Amino acid sequence: MATLYYTSDMHSYLYPTDYIQGERANTGYFSLSRHFDPNCLVVDGGDVLQGSPLARQVYKDGFVDFPQAEAMNAAGVKVFVPGNHDFNFGYDVFKQFVRHLDAQLVCANLRDVQGNLAVAPWYIHVGDDGVRVGVVGVVTDYVNIWEDRENLGPLQILDCVEEASSALKALGEQAVDYTVCVYHGGFEDSHARTSYRENRANELAALGFDVLLTAHQHTKVEPYYFGNCLTMQCMSNALYYGKVQLEKTRIRASLHHCGEGEIFPNSTVSAVAEKYLPLQRKILLSLDREIGRTQVAFTDEGKLESAVHGSFLADFFNQIQLDHSGADISCVSLFNHPRSLGPVVKAGDVLAAYPFPNTLVVLEVSGWVLKEALERCASYFMVVDGEIQISKEFLVPKVEHYNYDYYQNLAYGFAIGNPLGQRVVELSYKGEDLLMHPEKTLTLVMNNYRATGTGGYEVFLDCPVIRHEKTEVQELLFAAFSEERVIPVPPSSSFFVRL
Repeated sequence: MATLYYTSDMHSYLYPTDYIQGERANTGYFSLSRHFDPNCLVVDGGDVLQGSPLARQVYKDGFVDFPQAEAMNAAGVKVFVPGNHDFNFGYDVFKQFVRHLDAQLVCANLRDVQGNLAVAPWYIHVGDDGVRVGVVGVVTDYVNIWEDRENLGPLQILDCVEEASSALKALGEQAVDYTVCVYHGGFEDSHARTSYRENRANELAALGFDVLLTAHQHTKVEPYYFGNCLTMQCMSNALYYGKVQLEKTRIRASLHHCGEGEIFPNSTVSAVAEKYLPLQRKILLSLDREIGRTQVAFTDEGKLESAVHGSFLADFFNQIQLDHSGADISCVSLFNHPRSLGPVVKAGDVLAAYPFPNTLVVLEVSGWVLKEALERCASYFMVVDGEIQISKEFLVPKVEHYNYDYYQNLAYGFAIGNPLGQRVVELSYKGEDLLMHPEKTLTLVMNNYRATGTGGYEVFLDCPVIRHEKTEVQELLFAAFSEERVIPVPPSSSFFVRL
């Protein structure tokens, strides 16, 4: 039998904390890896370098150390398939990280034209009874949309389905008993209209792999068969791990919480955790530091409540973006978990409310483009028994509250009872009706991910880029509180949602 342990989307959550509620048990990669049998194959599906306050501190320190790599080495990771966020910091950082790993970089659709990275399309593992397992890795080719060419440098991300298919055929000559595809991506995104597709697990499952381990969508998916292919996903932030047992005559797969399963004492993991404990304590202390106050609490009361009636938190983010960029209008999204800032604000509150190191992009947009983008926003709602609810499209298979945008300096309104594509019934800028004058152009500031068209906003892809802002939004938020003043209530957005 060959046994495989699988994790993905760790996002540098190494210690047992979510950095919001403080220390807590049975979370974090150090705790998770206690359950990995050292005699088995350990595979990671990417998104390691970004996403937590620890990751932010490692970045701010200039990547002098890679505690994430040391933790994975101690856990016995043999195969690493990169995620889209592992490319965020550019080629040199990605190269350094991979060189710190003991694991084999496995990614069939990744090419380094300079030849500095030892990247393989597959990896073969032999179980204790001779069962041979071929593992193919691929990353979502939507990386080509999210990352600009300069940031990727000599890296090329090719079509994930074509390259996985080629690797699977090549494995046919290696006398393997089972084939496993590790895909940093998920199941189909039905509204994608670009030349690249973000989530293509449907196509990969149909290629003929025995097992497909997905990632990227931060969703807990218990093992199930998609056609003849067994698939699952183990959520994010080191909360769950997958276990796949490949026997001579059958496959057994299970998903386990960080606190579940047999424990294998690992002194190397304990040593790495102890080594970086001073850094972790420094981070926790810094997050507990008061940095400012707000006149009232800037709240995101609840996802539907905020989306229908507005949110002071979204207004605050929009005001920060407008002040920094000088754009005519701004749009922001809030994240999946309702958060608030103030009246007393600590550093950790800022990172909890805005957890990602996004930068800003200013686009030139027309009234027509704004109408199309707002129609996508309006699709966030549906009507059930005469009441407005959140559309299932934003909840299944992945919760996507962050794909609903709030606009500032724009007056607009949705009639949710209208058919999709016909719900924007008001749209104006400083009194000028943009529905009547769709050729009118304005400057719009948004985060760099929305500017790539992700989340169903492909209409932005053809818009002229006025400029890229290099300062991260998180740093802009910290700067707003550094002036030691009480931040007043931001101007409210001007929109309505009705039946």
